[in-house]
Amino acid sequence: MTGAVTGAHVRETNLQAVYQAIRQAHPVTRAQLARYLGMSKPTANRAIDALLGAGLVEEVPRPQDAAGYDAVYFGPCATAATVLALDLGSRFLRACVSDLDGTVLARLDKPVSSNDPAHVLDVAKVVRDELAAAAGSAPEIATIGIGGVIDPRTGIVHDANQDALEGFAAQAELAAALELPVIAENDVNLAAVGEGWRGVGLGVRNFAFLSIGSGVGAGLVLGGRLHRGVNGAAGEIDHVPEGQRFRSDSPAADAFLAHVWQHSDFITTEEVMAAARENDERALHLVAWEATRIAEHAARITSVIDVSLIVLGGGIGLNGDLLAEPVRATLSGLSAYPPAVETSRLGEGAILAGAVATGLTSVLADLVTTRVSAAS
Repeated sequence: MTGAVTGAHVRETNLQAVYQAIRQAHPVTRAQLARYLGMSKPTANRAIDALLGAGLVEEVPRPQDAAGYDAVYFGPCATAATVLALDLGSRFLRACVSDLDGTVLARLDKPVSSNDPAHVLDVAKVVRDELAAAAGSAPEIATIGIGGVIDPRTGIVHDANQDALEGFAAQAELAAALELPVIAENDVNLAAVGEGWRGVGLGVRNFAFLSIGSGVGAGLVLGGRLHRGVNGAAGEIDHVPEGQRFRSDSPAADAFLAHVWQHSDFITTEEVMAAARENDERALHLVAWEATRIAEHAARITSVIDVSLIVLGGGIGLNGDLLAEPVRATLSGLSAYPPAVETSRLGEGAILAGAVATGLTSVLADLVTTRVSAAS
């Protein structure tokens, strides 16, 4: 037996419907909204008035191509709320504050001298304050990307990329320090979300973001949703056994450099890539070796989840002008159903983009309810 549908529930449903319609179809008039939603004009008008009173929508200029009478047009108020996005790396805490349209209002990269949790918390508070001042708005929520397995139940970091972060209760401790709700997420997972939101994965329902850098990991988007797994460990495809620095068959930087140093006098991956762009034969052979390792990892993903796209990212993976085509060629021989292979469109900004998108999804879920109630 289900509970009775109350008037309050109907009102809430109407408010949500009108707000989402305004976000999707603005600029729009009262009459257009009523027709679009199949609502009576009085019902639509009451919802619009409530949203205006809560500061969630506003009057906007009449479109130049608008025909007919001189009606009032409405659009969402993008600055009604903001979200804080954080990307914790080994040397910097990168961050931004964005409005409800996902527009970045303020951006900051703050050096971190260590990944000791106490230091990270101190830097995060400074970043929050500086970005809030620059944006002119205190954020509603913070989302942070961290290298490691983030337990979806507790927000605790396991198998951290940085030893100091092992066991860090990131979600709880950051929430207390920032005095904000916090979502803690694996950084490659957020890169996948970002790429699906505003990158090469836009509109693709099944794809993998394959990050190749100091480590190798995959962010998996299945059916249009991020797949974390039971323990938050989905996509951890390059686990290094205890006592080893790296796997010899890995495309990760340590393994790649070990191969580079064995077969050339190049010192860094950047030197290899630069020489390959100058058609240096040794460098091209090294890039081909790396592309084969990447393709082998991509084939393992494809054989299990049959994605339509592999997005290359990370410090090494972003060299798509050199790697994408040989990865495609090798992958076509390893997989019966090879996916497309593309380079990240968002580059180093993919993690922050995913953090923004994740924060917005959370905020928008109950923004109408909380703001209209507060304004009543």
